[in-house]
Amino acid sequence: MAVSKMKKLTLIAEASRSDEILKAVQGFQEVEVRDVFQATENNQWVEAFFGDYQPESHQDKVQAINFRIEELTNAIRFIDHHGSSKDKGFHLKRKILTLQQLEEKFDEAELDRELREIRILEDRFNRNLEKIRELTDEESKLSRWQYLDVIPSDYKSSLTNVLLGAIDEVVWEDFKASMQQQEAIYLEELYRGESEICFSLIYLNADHSLISERIHSYGIVRYQYPYKELPKVRLQAISKELHNLYDDQKKMAKRIGQKRLNIEQLEWAEETLLARKNRLMVQDSYIQTHQLFVLQGWVSEDSSKNFQQFIAELVGQENIYLELEEPTVDEIATEIPIKLKNNKLVQPFEMLTEMYSLPTYHEIDPTPWFVPFYFVFFGMMVADAGYGALMFLVTTIVLKTKILPRGMTRFMQFFQILSIPTILWGLVYNSYFGFALPYKPILSTGEDVITILILSIVFGVIQIFVGLGLAAAENIKAKDYLSAISDGFAWQGIFIGIIMAAGGQMLLGNQGLMTTGVVIAVLSALAIVFVPMMRSASKVKGLARGAYNLYGITGYIGDLVSYTRLMALGISGGSIAAAFNMLVGFMPPIARFSVGILLMLALHGLNIFLSLLSAYVHGARLQYVEFFGKFYQGGGRPFAPLKTEEKYVNIEQKEK
Repeated sequence: MAVSKMKKLTLIAEASRSDEILKAVQGFQEVEVRDVFQATENNQWVEAFFGDYQPESHQDKVQAINFRIEELTNAIRFIDHHGSSKDKGFHLKRKILTLQQLEEKFDEAELDRELREIRILEDRFNRNLEKIRELTDEESKLSRWQYLDVIPSDYKSSLTNVLLGAIDEVVWEDFKASMQQQEAIYLEELYRGESEICFSLIYLNADHSLISERIHSYGIVRYQYPYKELPKVRLQAISKELHNLYDDQKKMAKRIGQKRLNIEQLEWAEETLLARKNRLMVQDSYIQTHQLFVLQGWVSEDSSKNFQQFIAELVGQENIYLELEEPTVDEIATEIPIKLKNNKLVQPFEMLTEMYSLPTYHEIDPTPWFVPFYFVFFGMMVADAGYGALMFLVTTIVLKTKILPRGMTRFMQFFQILSIPTILWGLVYNSYFGFALPYKPILSTGEDVITILILSIVFGVIQIFVGLGLAAAENIKAKDYLSAISDGFAWQGIFIGIIMAAGGQMLLGNQGLMTTGVVIAVLSALAIVFVPMMRSASKVKGLARGAYNLYGITGYIGDLVSYTRLMALGISGGSIAAAFNMLVGFMPPIARFSVGILLMLALHGLNIFLSLLSAYVHGARLQYVEFFGKFYQGGGRPFAPLKTEEKYVNIEQKEK
């Protein structure tokens, strides 16, 4: 497979049909809208016929939709968090729809009414919460003075005054003693906390200076009693008011919980508004006058005929003019998007290529080339038939019974495919959740470690050899034949020569084969050194560059060492699983079949997670560093079609 061939489409219609056409383009989900004002290649007609045209600003509309989407999100969150738990929630179950079906069910007037009702409930609920917080805080503060049996303002006169204060518990006894030395002062302790004491003090106004000095020296905090009633009376009133508020909150929670029935409607509306927003986001990229609508875009060659039929059915062939063109050289170099084209077995692995970098338009797609290696490597690193069977069972059940987001579907398909090599390598190693069945393994992780190590390196040699072949093929495609020799065939020759020489000397004892291998390796090395010299204007610089390239053989040694992780991870995962089994096996029978079962589930669950994570990461690293580095450049711009967000539903072109 390869990169999809792209077509540039131009679509012209009456301005009155712009919304209808945009919905059709978005519903097809495989057309990227091209900015006719930024793309100058072959777009001289824009300046010639629409030189004074200024795209209408839709920022206000986008902001309005963003506000409404935020309002919907907050409403759903409010209902979920504060509705009565007895009321069942009805979130929108993911389903497959067309864009037309999605927007037909959207009722903006009904949405406004529903949001208004939720807003009223939320405002009242929040006001109650704020009042509860205020009263609770007031109750907490006033509880310190609940034993005050006088209202301070009633006892203030021209002769006496009342002081309420809080003092640190450390200096309370000293303060108390100093006050007791005064005859005309009455001191009463009202509250004792962990670090402070609250008190009341009645004194003569004549002693005001003395009291002020004591307040300052002992760090006393004055408290101004604000009420015209006793604390216990006020506390009773607060308690009653809180009781009423809590009752009201319970009733509110029930009413909010009843709104859970409308969550599906709210999520449907959010999905519709997100689709509208995406259409607004491209309205600066096309031309729409009072009479004319002109849109350009990119569509894959495979989808172009389907798009013509799709938009003709929705808009009418007689209402549009649609033209498809081949991209020019400059368009390919500067703006054409990249869409990969692979069969269903390879498609899930495209996410690994996307994580690294997409190929350029004329570059080879590395995905189908690394899939067989990743398939083998992943299975070799997990290598447990029990783990693989569990992976296959779980992924198959989920894919058969659930409609998942597209990204999650691809992820599940990815691990469903990889469960097969995991089972096969588990059979080879005779590992089933760390247990061994009564048959002799083809390769034993305990006795055949060296064999597994050699096999890992052999797989590495094969993959590097393929990578070098792809490098040569890419250079031949570019008609750079000397680079095909120095960057591809010559390095393959060195590998072939070394293998022939080592095999002839150590395995077969064949001197002729060894000599032939040495000759091939030497000639290949000379090609690596002298080809850059032949291409360079300065022979000395070219020779130096060639010698430096040959020094890169040390990097190949490091690459081959990296493949030993296939052996290390495969053996370690199985050994850890066996150790877990042994640990539980040492338990007494009662513990083994009670706590031991739970322990086995937890430990093997952890080992499965770590094994899959390690195989996923290290398998990808072997592709990115050891394989891609031999032939792949990347740097393509991802294909970004006008489509829906698919936050809650999956959008298809036609109803299934």
